[in-house]
Amino acid sequence: IVLQWQTANLTEKQFEPVWKEMIADFEKANPGVKIEPVLVARKDHWTKFVTSAQARRAPCLVSVDLATAAHNGYLLPLDAYWKAEPEAWRKAWADEVMKAAQWQGKLYGLPIWGGIYAELYNRDLVVAAGLDPAKPPITWDDYLVWAKALTKSGQWATAILGGKTDTTTRVLLTWIYSNGGDVFNADMTEATFAKNPKSLEAIKTYLGLARDGLAAPAPTTTNYLEQTQMFAQGKIATMRNANWAVAKAEEDNPALKGKLIVAPSPSKVAHSPTLATVTSTSIGAGCAHPEAAWKFIKFEADAKWSIKRAKISNWMPIRNDLANEPDIKNDPILSTFLKIGENAKPYPIPLPIWADVAAGDIVDAVQKALLAPDSIETVFRDLDARITRKLKEQ
Repeated sequence: IVLQWQTANLTEKQFEPVWKEMIADFEKANPGVKIEPVLVARKDHWTKFVTSAQARRAPCLVSVDLATAAHNGYLLPLDAYWKAEPEAWRKAWADEVMKAAQWQGKLYGLPIWGGIYAELYNRDLVVAAGLDPAKPPITWDDYLVWAKALTKSGQWATAILGGKTDTTTRVLLTWIYSNGGDVFNADMTEATFAKNPKSLEAIKTYLGLARDGLAAPAPTTTNYLEQTQMFAQGKIATMRNANWAVAKAEEDNPALKGKLIVAPSPSKVAHSPTLATVTSTSIGAGCAHPEAAWKFIKFEADAKWSIKRAKISNWMPIRNDLANEPDIKNDPILSTFLKIGENAKPYPIPLPIWADVAAGDIVDAVQKALLAPDSIETVFRDLDARITRKLKEQ
């Protein structure tokens, strides 16, 4: 039996040692079953999956936008497998976490790990700018003061993400949430990027960092990899990113190890939430060996690999029985991220159209606004209208 496994994270260096060891151990424990990793760039991940799913040739094991994929019939319901497991094992996942893997009352994946977005600072650059690393910015005004101090010839405070992946959308949402805004109305029938004044203000403030020269050049081609590389090279002093970026930055520049500051993203309103991703592993609808695939998913979710992902790849544990594990509890960076994540909105947003909207419509709007800064409100009003039409048509 050969099970293909596709997730955008297989191409990231900090995860490579973990997934290679995990596959080797699984194959040793399960003779006759081979795991074949599908290595695909993040920007091509969703398109490749959809193309193969439509041809009924999707990998058996996938981590994708669950609601969209389930709505389109690309995933296999897993309720029978889940309910057959011992109750003690199932209790390791909180009910709220499991909701992130459900669509219309059915289970389509098992939550494996998560990512909590926060602000990361290069301590050396902070000190060199005469700033106090023990007092990172709390408000937007504080952040702008730091941004100006951290910008000089050949160095910028941060990077705006405008590249063609949904990471552009994730970071944009953190700014909107930090101002008490939202991108949909209460019943999710209308998009409110521009209609909600707080959301529009956040968008203008964030994209305005480029206009004011506080963000690195070429934002429309800046994705997660470019952002972390610039951070590792000392070209930007701070980045809005999830916990896995710590391992990525230290892999690119080992001299950064022990020199990173993790803090809540600056906000304009009290108790604003951050964004937290929940990544589940699902089984493709056309999988010929779903029992073997479920066996791998359980193996991947084991506490051993959850801890290794946390320590080596900096991916947050999603099981609720691991928070007090010594390897996690005694790590100040992991502990800080987990504390920040106690107040977070889950991602992706549970809409069937979300994958295309997040990596397509929203990114297009960000790019247009970056190229024509005076048109931000018009661009995002057009975005509201376009997404709202799609919501009505879905």
